[in-house]
Amino acid sequence: MITWTLTLQRGRHFVFVALAASLLAGCASFESDKKADPVDLNNPADASEAAPSFGKADQSPGFFRMKLGDYTVTSLYDGYVELNGKLFKGRPTATIANLLKQSRQTQSIYTSINAFLLDTGKQVVLIDAGGSAALSGSMGKLLSSLKMSGYEPEDVSVIFLTHLHPDHIGALAQDGKMTFPNAHLYVSEAEAAHWLAPSRNSGELPYFQGTQQAIAPYQQASRFHTLPSSNRTPVAGVQAVNLPGHTPGHLAYRVSSGNESLLFWGDVVHNFVLQFSDPAIYIDFDQDSKKARISRTKILQDAQKSGEWIAGAHMPFPGIGQVLAAGKNSYRWLPIDYSRTLNGHPKEAQPEKK
Repeated sequence: MITWTLTLQRGRHFVFVALAASLLAGCASFESDKKADPVDLNNPADASEAAPSFGKADQSPGFFRMKLGDYTVTSLYDGYVELNGKLFKGRPTATIANLLKQSRQTQSIYTSINAFLLDTGKQVVLIDAGGSAALSGSMGKLLSSLKMSGYEPEDVSVIFLTHLHPDHIGALAQDGKMTFPNAHLYVSEAEAAHWLAPSRNSGELPYFQGTQQAIAPYQQASRFHTLPSSNRTPVAGVQAVNLPGHTPGHLAYRVSSGNESLLFWGDVVHNFVLQFSDPAIYIDFDQDSKKARISRTKILQDAQKSGEWIAGAHMPFPGIGQVLAAGKNSYRWLPIDYSRTLNGHPKEAQPEKK
């Protein structure tokens, strides 16, 4: 069993909601322990059974693919979480409510949970690992999306985590075992020190016990590693980028191939309507709101100037797009054009210098 402690930060005060369940629950609806008989696709009955069944109320499978130079990036939909607009701070409540109203969003904000797969041709890299149905029944779809996209957990050789919150590590372990048995797991040194020290009191930090239980199988198999502050990674073309604030060791990962680059920025933004309009707006889950604001402001400025692709864990699925300027200190989101995703991307026109 993995025990999660969900914590909402209110300044220096914490409100705890205990959630106890196994990470297995997040995947129970997608896998079975029973070995299936071989399927003969030439048999109409078997072929019909092998094909996924979708009703009129269902969405299509939760993956989206794009080319990035010589690499392929696949967005994997894990589900969503419903956030209360009151979790966002940094500006008067009326200002935040008005920004939501202008974008026709209510105080109940449906927020995607995305993970991403990078296929370099030599390695298959997973960036973040979604949430768990133990946290919410609306999460825990990562393994289903992974398989729908044509990959198996055994194909993944490297996992990079942006940070160790439960909506980013939910699929790592099942029943005390590694979900991705051939993968080496990486996180920043600062993040590991913050969450995984044995001396930590489970009441001191949110999600402490569940986080340690999710990471433990990789530690026991000598497949857990920390990334040094040099930002080097073991995957060619992938560089770690320090973006502290949301958590002490929060990382982004920049992937470069050919003339293109894409930044997987983790939890820099939880709601683009609010935080693109005003990067000073933060969410209660930010452990250091001042550092989070500095990281967000810098990365938005840099992304707008460079025109590089952005992949966000909580941007609307598929979570990939570009940042454009909307004002002196405000921005807007340009989602990727579906028709261009697998055809390569012409060099983007650079922002006009004033």
